[in-house]
Amino acid sequence: MSIIVFRYLHFLGITFWIGSAVAIAIAAFAPSPSDSGIAQSLRKISVRVTTPAMLVAFAGGFGMLIPNFAELYSKQGWMHAKLTLLLVLAGTTGVLSGKLRRWAEGQDVSPKTFGRLAWAVSILAVLIVTFAVFRPFSA
Repeated sequence: MSIIVFRYLHFLGITFWIGSAVAIAIAAFAPSPSDSGIAQSLRKISVRVTTPAMLVAFAGGFGMLIPNFAELYSKQGWMHAKLTLLLVLAGTTGVLSGKLRRWAEGQDVSPKTFGRLAWAVSILAVLIVTFAVFRPFSA
């Protein structure tokens, strides 16, 4: 496949992954924690949109990374920082999914948790894009 196809998949996946994760966290932050109908709807969106979009973003990113890793990216500090933050972002998305599952099952989850997760996903996304665009720590 062409690098353009991988880039397209990467950007498309990132857009839906980050966009849906932040939208879900903000929507979960708004209502009272006892609204299980909302919780189940948000959980469905998370499972059907956020997780597949994350996988598409990973597939596109690895499709661009692997062919050029040894000669180009392995010596770039910005890429190592970006990949580290990417793993933290994936973990944060997993925490969001877990909190939604607990809320949908009727367990108490503080709405403030979803607000914090919205901020965490947003800040991590901005940092990752900053590393990708400005490429600090270049060798």
